[in-house]
Amino acid sequence: MNRIIYLRIMAVIAMILGAMAVVAGGKVLAGVSVPDYHVIPWLVKYNVTMGVVTIVTAVFLWLKHPWGKVGAMVITTAHIIVLVLLLTVFSGEVAQHSVNAMTFRATVWILLLAFIRKNYHVF
Repeated sequence: MNRIIYLRIMAVIAMILGAMAVVAGGKVLAGVSVPDYHVIPWLVKYNVTMGVVTIVTAVFLWLKHPWGKVGAMVITTAHIIVLVLLLTVFSGEVAQHSVNAMTFRATVWILLLAFIRKNYHVF
C-alpha cells in the first residue's frame, strides 16, 4: 500500500476517536448520560474539546494539509500532559475509567504521531 492510503487510515482512526469523545462527553455534559463513577467536570470538557480538535485534525490529515501534522503533535502532547496530571495531581479524585480512557487515547496518539512523522512528507 502506498503512504496516502496509510495516512487515510490514520485519519479515519483519528476521526473515530474524536467522534467517540464528542458523543460520550457531550452526553455527560447534556445530562443524558450519568456515569456510575466520579466525573471531573474539567476533564469532560477537555475530552469534548479535544474530540472536536481531533475531528478537525483528521480532516487535515485526510487532505494531507500541514496542519494535520501540527494537530497530531498538539493532541498527543496534550493527552500525555493530562494523563500525567490524572496520575499525579488528581490521583485521589479521578475514576479508574477516566485514567484507562486517557491512557488509551495517549497510547493511540503516540502511535499515530510516530506513523505520521515517519510517513507525512508535506514538509
